[in-house]
Amino acid sequence: MSGDAATPSAPVLRPARDGDIPQIVDLVQRAYRGEGGWTTEAHLVDGARAEAAEVRDMLACPAVHLLVAEADGMLQGCAYTRINPADATGVVRAELGLFAVDPTVQSRGLGSRLLEAQVEQLLGRGVDVLMIQVLQSRPELQAWYTRHGFVSTGQAVPFAGDPALLKVAGLGMDVMERPLALSPGVQPG
Repeated sequence: MSGDAATPSAPVLRPARDGDIPQIVDLVQRAYRGEGGWTTEAHLVDGARAEAAEVRDMLACPAVHLLVAEADGMLQGCAYTRINPADATGVVRAELGLFAVDPTVQSRGLGSRLLEAQVEQLLGRGVDVLMIQVLQSRPELQAWYTRHGFVSTGQAVPFAGDPALLKVAGLGMDVMERPLALSPGVQPG
């Protein structure tokens, strides 16, 4: 190796561990409440995007798979999926959340890698549909999810956090779904 500065390592995807919790909370905060990066919601929502206790609960839940992307000892991305019980028609859905990429490495394909790694593990667990709730007034995020196979269900739900943190009163979440291994005749929504 020459005297040049070390080339950054490509991120490795792996399951999150308890020791990752502080970095996960910091990463999510920077991605969603920080300045910079195209995923920021700082103009729409105040407050913390994730808390350590919330992440700890995710790690303890058998229905949750929390994945992180790590390079050179630092977390660059994360995403969880939570598998829900089958609905009345037998369709198994999973929710995608805590999906964040460090603003300094956004737009380099890491989000796509995290998403597809989650999809792969969900397929192995018999999940039919992946669902996400996207904050309204974020057409760029909805467009990203559309490019990755999600479709709008036409459903909206209330903001998942404390409504007092909203800078835009009444802002909710739009529900989008991505069919995975659907049985014949099964439709998302």
